[in-house]
Amino acid sequence: MTPSESGLVFSVLLNHRTITDNPQDRAPHKDEIDAARILSNCSSSQLLDFEDFLNAQGLSLHIIDGLDIGIPPKPSGSNKFYILIRKRGTDPAAYFDQRWFIEGMRDKRKERGEDSLENSRVDTIFWFARLWLNLQWFFYEKISRQPSQVSRYDRALVLTDNFVKVVNEGIETMGNRGRPEDEAGVMYDVLWKGRTQIKTWVKRFLRTMEQAGVIEETRVPGEYRQTLAAAVDMAMIAERELAYLMPPTGKDNIMPRSVMLLTGAPLPVEISEGDSHASN
Repeated sequence: MTPSESGLVFSVLLNHRTITDNPQDRAPHKDEIDAARILSNCSSSQLLDFEDFLNAQGLSLHIIDGLDIGIPPKPSGSNKFYILIRKRGTDPAAYFDQRWFIEGMRDKRKERGEDSLENSRVDTIFWFARLWLNLQWFFYEKISRQPSQVSRYDRALVLTDNFVKVVNEGIETMGNRGRPEDEAGVMYDVLWKGRTQIKTWVKRFLRTMEQAGVIEETRVPGEYRQTLAAAVDMAMIAERELAYLMPPTGKDNIMPRSVMLLTGAPLPVEISEGDSHASN
């Protein structure tokens, strides 16, 4: 791989996270076919050199054969899927803004002064945690899918209107139970206060997730599908990370799981046991 070829491949990976010569239900991205050809022609040592280049930036390259996820090859194609992922245990490069999603979801029209700005950030983080876990419920628990089942990523679907309905029901259930104590009470206050804006929060969240490459639009208006890259991410998390990052086992435990996601708190025994199937 020449330096110019390495630059082209890296550029496509940064922009789209996935490179393949056999894209499904979409046209190839700009330069994607050339990048797939370059990678498929690399020797093992060249791939290791490229991996070292990525590792230095907190990244790694995950390679999947299309047949392993049920995708038949096309003539004269490698049918390989090259996916850019975070290298676990290392810091990302300084040019990555790890909190960019806050900017994507905030309502800047309502911000006035430093206090309002900080409150807006807190509200956004709480809503993001809640909606993230709701999204994973759709992709896993709702269709009885384990995170390790990457090949079923094309069945992980969510309709915007259905997402709004599920979130609405969850917030109403939370309100009927009353305000809890400690950190959960702080989150309760934010979510209950913002319950009239659920549809707006969901639309901002889905837009941000699409920009992040976590979901992609299907041919059905208002419907999104998990991307292959996001499915690989969750499989890696299931294999290597803490249990509280796993999808919730039901809509009723979204609240405690949201708090654990933000605070890094250990799971209580009863929740840990109930979720054990998700990490097997």
